[in-house]
Amino acid sequence: MNNLNRKIHFLGTKIRSLRKMHNLTLEDMVVRCMQVDNKNTPSISYLSLIETGRRNPSEGLLKLLSKIFQKDLEWFLDDTIQDEPLIHNNVSDN
Repeated sequence: MNNLNRKIHFLGTKIRSLRKMHNLTLEDMVVRCMQVDNKNTPSISYLSLIETGRRNPSEGLLKLLSKIFQKDLEWFLDDTIQDEPLIHNNVSDN
C-alpha cells in the first residue's frame, strides 16, 4: 500500500509541476478543462487533492489533462518529472 501511496503522491506532484511550469493557477486549469470537456471538469478543490496526493485521478481525468497539456497518457504514468513547457507561437514585430 505504501508503494501505491508514493505513486499517487508522485503523480500529483508531477501534475502540479506541469501546471506551474505553464504558469496556470488551479482555477486556470479548471477553465481549460471546461473548454475541452465541460461535462467531466473537476473542481478546484478536487484538483488540489490530486496534486497533494490525497486523491487518485481517474483515467478520464488523466486523458483530459493529456489533451490540455498535449501529452501522451503514458507521460503521466511514467517515473520521470522533467518536461518542457508548451511552446506558444507568438507573432512579433521584427
